[in-house]
Amino acid sequence: MCPRLRPPNFIIIGEMGVGKSSLVNLIAEDRLAESSSGAQRCTLKSTEYPVTFSDSRFNLNLFDTVALDNTITNNAGYLDALVKTHELVVSLKNRGGVHGLLFCVKAGRVSTAVQQNYKLFFEFLCQGQVPLALVVTNLENEEKMDDWWTKNKAHVENSGIVPFTHVCITTIKGHQNEYEARYFESRKKVLNMLMELGTRDASLLDVSDRSPRIYKKLRELLLR
Repeated sequence: MCPRLRPPNFIIIGEMGVGKSSLVNLIAEDRLAESSSGAQRCTLKSTEYPVTFSDSRFNLNLFDTVALDNTITNNAGYLDALVKTHELVVSLKNRGGVHGLLFCVKAGRVSTAVQQNYKLFFEFLCQGQVPLALVVTNLENEEKMDDWWTKNKAHVENSGIVPFTHVCITTIKGHQNEYEARYFESRKKVLNMLMELGTRDASLLDVSDRSPRIYKKLRELLLR
């Protein structure tokens, strides 16, 4: 296999409070990202985190998108966040494309908001072309974190969410490092998943649907 000329690109999406910033820090094993505040949400900009390893073959780029407050999906801020994410996906065509969407969700029942985000980001904005990895967080209290998927796979798929791959993790070490073993287990699983996705061909989204057109379509979808 030929070595990659560029690090693979991964876009992280999800609602507020699901642990997107903690996922960045878990992958990098460093405190690169801070939790989103209201002020940060207003910028509607994604943040790029280049992550480097001692072996440069495993380097990668993470793009943490604006955290979505999905209590109301038909407001201008939510709409603008979607448009900005689409612009990010399109812009990455000139940087080798997108190797995966990391869709962060908290363990639990699949909410209407999660279903909405899946449809808008994966099916609509990314045209179903970008491999989606479901990252299930907040599983530090599970004896076997992967059991969550065994128990909930049917519920997730019946909710219309069919990920290309998935990972069940915790992104915290807990008080006095009580979850440290599960934290490092989680990091290993996430890195293995990213390595596998990074070896696949990147998705190069069609650039013909620029912002004005996509904005109009989203407005029709969300504000009708």
